[in-house]
Amino acid sequence: MKKKTSEMTIAELRARAAEIRTEVNAEGADLDALEAEADEISQRIAQYETEQRRLGIAAKVADGAGAPQDNPTAHTDAQTRAQQFKETRQGRISVAETRSVLINGGKLATPTEVSGINDVVGPHVSSIVDLVKVVDCGGMGSNKVAYVKTDAAAADAQTEGTAATTKEPVFDAVTITPTSVAVLAYISRQVQKQSPLLYEAKVREQALLALRKKASALIVGKLKASTLVVTKDATVDSGKKGVINDKTLRNLVLAFGGDEGVEGGAVLFLNKADLVAFGDVRGTNEKKAVYEIEPDTDNPNTGIIKDGGLSVRYCLNSNLTACAGTAQTSSAVKTMFYGIPAALELDLFSDYEIAVSADFAFDKLLDTIRGDVELGADVVAQGGFVALTIPATS
Repeated sequence: MKKKTSEMTIAELRARAAEIRTEVNAEGADLDALEAEADEISQRIAQYETEQRRLGIAAKVADGAGAPQDNPTAHTDAQTRAQQFKETRQGRISVAETRSVLINGGKLATPTEVSGINDVVGPHVSSIVDLVKVVDCGGMGSNKVAYVKTDAAAADAQTEGTAATTKEPVFDAVTITPTSVAVLAYISRQVQKQSPLLYEAKVREQALLALRKKASALIVGKLKASTLVVTKDATVDSGKKGVINDKTLRNLVLAFGGDEGVEGGAVLFLNKADLVAFGDVRGTNEKKAVYEIEPDTDNPNTGIIKDGGLSVRYCLNSNLTACAGTAQTSSAVKTMFYGIPAALELDLFSDYEIAVSADFAFDKLLDTIRGDVELGADVVAQGGFVALTIPATS
């Protein structure tokens, strides 16, 4: 894909200018388009030269300051956009950028000038958003995803003189439709006193964090509702409540992957209360912990549960129902899910529009950030997950 002029480095700008000098002589050349592009490139190069001159002057009076930049016009564009955002209190994050942030842990690339605001320690939202498949569906009304409903069966034995029989697979499709999602977040009014770059970066960060929380809840809701999820009954105690015992993990994992395999690369999604319950399980004789739990040092929302030679990756999500202690009801209750994350697709159908208001939380000296986006999600593979389910009362 051809780069936009605003995204080019100074070397790329000059190289493109040389190409235009050749293209104008080609038969059928779009001279109007080439002239417009040449004017834009000239303007960008002029901005670069002015910026380099400014930095050169600064370097004379500040030891080491004013180091040359590869694309200072991009820096200027960021400042202009941030100033406009601070003045209008409205902005937009493209589908592509929203997708990039969702699948990279919600971390925004912020300007070097942004500093001085410390976030709450610990993960803000489940990493389930990072693990599922996130698709750019900008401009689409819906997204139809095909899947194999039933595998091809073995063909019948062939008799001489008769046509061969075939047992073809059965296909179906899941249609993912967009839902309008509105998110709210809050930010201290003191942030307005910072630079436009800092203000815009912090507002975008909080808006995208709120979006990740909404997306996490949407994903779990679709997991619980999907008919493509296989179920495995949980053990219930005499009080008709779900329990985690020494066979829970093994039974759930081995129920996944069909009759002829145990899939690798799967992840266990569970409520933290169930992780605690796994840690509380003790052996009958030695009273040692049956399960070994190793949280990820880089991301405490994820980790590994070990049961002897069985090692399972896990991801915590507070939107899931805990198995341990949940009573049976007239309906079955899906609790934890084990499966391939890419079997669930999260689709982004629109840009993420952001607006900031000083009215809603005026008495708390907070600005309210409102975001609007079109999202959709669903499980897109038959048997892509198995759910540990508290069975309905008989």
